[in-house]
Amino acid sequence: MSVFPPFALNRPGSLSDALSLLTFDDVPLGGGPELLLAMRMRILRPDSLVDLKRIPELLTVTLDEGEVVIGGAVTHQAASTSAVVHQHLPLLPEVLDQVGNPRVRASGTLAGNLVFAEPKSDVIPILMSMDAKIVLTSSEATRSLTIDEFILGPYYSAREPDELLTAIRIPVGLIANGVYEKYQTMERPTVGVAVLDLKTTSSDIAPSVRRVVVGAVGERPYLADFAPSDSIDGHEVAAHIEPIPDIAGSARYKRHVTGVTVNRAVAKLNGLVHP
Repeated sequence: MSVFPPFALNRPGSLSDALSLLTFDDVPLGGGPELLLAMRMRILRPDSLVDLKRIPELLTVTLDEGEVVIGGAVTHQAASTSAVVHQHLPLLPEVLDQVGNPRVRASGTLAGNLVFAEPKSDVIPILMSMDAKIVLTSSEATRSLTIDEFILGPYYSAREPDELLTAIRIPVGLIANGVYEKYQTMERPTVGVAVLDLKTTSSDIAPSVRRVVVGAVGERPYLADFAPSDSIDGHEVAAHIEPIPDIAGSARYKRHVTGVTVNRAVAKLNGLVHP
C-alpha cells in the first residue's frame, strides 16, 4: 500500500489565520477524498495541509439576501440534510445523495469538488444549472465567479494559491422544476444531466428558460438554454460535446449514452410540468 509523502498539518481556528497560511505548497484541506488520494499517488506533494474543519463560518448553510450560502467546508452530507437546502433547493439533496459513496458524502465537501475541478462530478453540473457562484477569499481581497468562469478544465480551476473558496451562493426562487439524470457503470458518473425550468426573477409566474447542463462526459460541463416550448433532441445536444474516451467507454459510446440520458431527463421533467 502506498503511503503519504511527509507533510505538516496546520489547524487554524479562524479564517484570517487560515488565509495567512496558504501558499502554492501549503494547501487547504476540507474533506480530502480527492486531495489525499492524489497525495498517496504522489501526484501532489504539499509541504503542509491547512485543515478548515475548525473554522465556524465555513461550516454553515444559511439564507442570505435571496441566496442559499454553503460554506467552504460543508460536506455533501451536511448540505443534503440542511433544512435551508431542503426548503429552498429541494433538487440539490437528490443529487448530493448520489455522490460517490457514504464515506465520500460524509467527508467530501462541495467546495473541494469544485476546487479540484473533477470532470466526473455530479456537483459541478447541478450547481452550474442553478446559476451558483463561488466566493474566493484571500488576505487581500474577495472575488465572485460563476461556475463556468471557475472551472477552466479537468482538474484545473481559477483558484489562486493564496485564495480559499469560502462559500457557494445559489439564488433561490428561480427554479420552477428540475431533474437530474445520470448513467454510471462505476462509482463516478459516465454522464450526468441536469434539466431545469428557470424563471428570470423569483416574482415571475412562468419559467422563461429550459436549461440543459451535461457533465462528466467531456472536459468541462456543457450548458445550453432553450425556450420552454422548444423540442429538445438529446442526440443533437450530444453532437455539441466532445466526450473523453476512458475505461467507461469510447467517445462514440459516450455520445450515444449522453443523447439517451438527455432525452430521459427531458421526458422526466415533462412529466412533472402541468399545463
